[in-house]
Amino acid sequence: MGPRKRQVISPEVWSTFSDEDLLNIRVRDLGLRIEGSPVEPRIQKLHAELEGRGIAFRPACYLADEWLCPDKVPVIGIAFYVAHPRLTRLENKMMLEVEGGTEGSCMKILRHEAGHAINYAYRLFHRTRWRELFGPFSAAYSDYYYAQPYSKRYVSHLQHNYAQAHPDEDFAETFAVWLTPNSRWQERYRDWPAMTKLRYVDHLMRDIGPRPPLLTGGATHWSAARMTSTLAAYYQRKRRRLGEE
Repeated sequence: MGPRKRQVISPEVWSTFSDEDLLNIRVRDLGLRIEGSPVEPRIQKLHAELEGRGIAFRPACYLADEWLCPDKVPVIGIAFYVAHPRLTRLENKMMLEVEGGTEGSCMKILRHEAGHAINYAYRLFHRTRWRELFGPFSAAYSDYYYAQPYSKRYVSHLQHNYAQAHPDEDFAETFAVWLTPNSRWQERYRDWPAMTKLRYVDHLMRDIGPRPPLLTGGATHWSAARMTSTLAAYYQRKRRRLGEE
């Protein structure tokens, strides 16, 4: 037997399926698109925030198997399950939570991923001052890290003290705090050592913001449009990975 042929099912159809039937559909056959989805206005909001801060670069976005910004590739992968309410409900049932499932949490992640994309687009991690403040970009990356919950050397944006996971995450989190409207970071972090990083980001963005990026676009790794696994297999892997962590 040859490989299964692609058979895209209209969202209007599969959105009425039972969970059991929906889980048997391959992700790529869901026919998901950013256009017209709940994600589209949130991306537009991110772009408006970047414009308001004088940043000309607009990271390209695509639907992926999870939230990510591929290593050194200035594009943003958005978890496919937030692109349709039916999939968001399924994600909540299968995982008991939805990362980026609300507008507020989605915007927090988008700002974080935008920090990665801008870091890569302008190759900021090569700069000496960047390395002095955040650490070496080449540091070993691991899903496991020891956080210091009360450390004032890092900003607090996403959960689990994520800024402490890696220098790249530290920069992305610092950028996200700086970008967030009405975050009042000058007051909140006034007496924190993390203020040095925030001031660096503020100065750096004023400098490079109007400039064209050194790199745009790139490979869309783990794209939902190419995922041949069924939703059932996807959740089986996801639960297994969560159990290991």
